[in-house]
Amino acid sequence: MGCVKNFNSNGGFDEYLYHQVGETITASNGVQGKVINKNDDPADELFHDSLPIYSHTSEVYLKRNDRLPHEIEQARVYINRKAALDFDWGHAHGSHEKGVVHVQEWHYNKKGKWVRKKEERGLSNEEIARYGELLKLANPNVRLR
Repeated sequence: MGCVKNFNSNGGFDEYLYHQVGETITASNGVQGKVINKNDDPADELFHDSLPIYSHTSEVYLKRNDRLPHEIEQARVYINRKAALDFDWGHAHGSHEKGVVHVQEWHYNKKGKWVRKKEERGLSNEEIARYGELLKLANPNVRLR
């Protein structure tokens, strides 16, 4: 899962750092999301993000709350298997209180590295139409606005 692999001392990169938890969540418009967790990883300090930057098999990966594992608190949207948008509601950010989705976009920084912008914004009407139902299926308590 996640197309991020750990170096295997026996040769090559073949141990995935993420695994799927439970069934794939599918909205009525066909958008699918997979809840994933990080595997135990001795090189964890190399991966500061909670979800992978690259997708292996899903348009959306979902992250569980570390303190309340039954609760989903973040979704990452991938375009062409690369992180494009983060939908967060597990914490307050800017003008968005905890429980309300805020969006952070991914972009190339001045050094040419693919990173998440610090600025947040609300969901657009198009994002609500495409991903809103999936987010509600993943966490019925999430507020889209």
